[in-house]
Amino acid sequence: MYFSEAFSVERGPDDDWFDRLLESDTQLFVDPFLVFAETDGLWADGGERLSGHFQRGFEILAGHQDNPESLQYRKTVDLMVFPEPKEFGLGFVGVGTDGSGTGRGFAKRIVSAMAIAIEKGLQDLRRFEELGVLVEKIGRDRISDITCNILKYKFIEYTQEVCRRHNIPLVDFKVESATVDPLRKRWASQTVGLPENPKNGKPVLLTPARFLRELPTLNADDWWDFVEPTLRDDLNLELVGRLRKADIVFLARQHTDLVRAWTESRANDPAEPYDVEKDPAGLHLWQMETRGIASESPLTMGDVGPNELGVFVAEVNEHFKHFVEARAGWRLLRTEDTFAPRREASVQLLYRGVVESYCHAHGVRLDREVDVGKGPVDFVFTTSTQRVLLEIKKVGNGKFWNGLEQQLVSYITSEQCAQGWLLAVQFSSTRTETARVRDLPARARAASASSGFDLHTLVVDARVRLSASEITEDESTAEGADDPEFDDV
Repeated sequence: MYFSEAFSVERGPDDDWFDRLLESDTQLFVDPFLVFAETDGLWADGGERLSGHFQRGFEILAGHQDNPESLQYRKTVDLMVFPEPKEFGLGFVGVGTDGSGTGRGFAKRIVSAMAIAIEKGLQDLRRFEELGVLVEKIGRDRISDITCNILKYKFIEYTQEVCRRHNIPLVDFKVESATVDPLRKRWASQTVGLPENPKNGKPVLLTPARFLRELPTLNADDWWDFVEPTLRDDLNLELVGRLRKADIVFLARQHTDLVRAWTESRANDPAEPYDVEKDPAGLHLWQMETRGIASESPLTMGDVGPNELGVFVAEVNEHFKHFVEARAGWRLLRTEDTFAPRREASVQLLYRGVVESYCHAHGVRLDREVDVGKGPVDFVFTTSTQRVLLEIKKVGNGKFWNGLEQQLVSYITSEQCAQGWLLAVQFSSTRTETARVRDLPARARAASASSGFDLHTLVVDARVRLSASEITEDESTAEGADDPEFDDV
């Protein structure tokens, strides 16, 4: 359910907010670069507020950066703790709308990087995205969390204005990290009126759609692209392929002057938010696009009996296959303009949209990205007596066989259930994909025999099916290519 549906909102020209899902987080992120681009209205000083928060930290830390036991160092750590901003419904999370946040351990990493920056002569952060190249494992999720925390009071005001405009009732909630206590120099909670999420009873904060992106504009790879020619020549670096984030952080800490030069050179670049109306990556509109499938094409089975969960999963998988292959669902797995395959996360969301209604109707619980101890399994189907795990892999994925023979088997072992599925989605007719589809049944039988588990596979054909009028010369000859998944590092 989308926010506008829950509160019967008819959007007008002033409604520039992102119409978020209420059941789960959307894998989009608030990009501070887009906030810095604001020049008037509520958000005009947003960039200054972001930089000012870290400037306070630098001022407190200066002179004490080599003494982690000092009061000043500990106060700086307090300022760098950014709790998970659960109210926004953005970022990475397996089930529901509660992510990980940036706790005290990570705050110490940030302060350590600030201490190194001070030693190297960097006395402030003009753009706090500089942290993204000075701190390892600070990716888009944490950059977004930090932005949402520092500007949460503005998002509260923004949401309240939307609610007043549409007569949406407000409920008093105690909101974490709603402001910074200027005397204690630490986060403080406040009780404020916000709309209540009818799905979980928690407060909702809205975000201007123009602030959202899939990746921050300023990120570690962007910095490396900026400095690579200089550093490669100066340091005589012999590099092949993509540099690891740890290496980028190491180099950035040695060359803070180039970090500053990078942010200053990019400051006036145009801001390009994610197009939430077209949703090119399939991250947001999947629920709307799959509505009605369960009612239009009901399952043949009735209630799921004590030992029938496997039968249920097999049938819903066939319905997903039919939707993709026979009802043009393959188009939703590709970009609208070039028909390029979307990433696996988008395939998972479309699958969820198709099968979720079947699960609700038949009393089966469906959980996505459940951490089973050895990493997150894509989906877990659960009844009172059984569990079935399911992994989705693009056939062109470089780790395709690992998904079947190692990941799925290890997840089943951890969960102590007996049955698992690999849903293989084919996007092209390359020799690699054709061979993998051909070999899949035999490899699955071998994996079942060696593991003792009941492993099932199903191939979903998402290859392009265009009419003659739609085919261009490039598309008719293109073989397709494996696309890398985004890494949040």
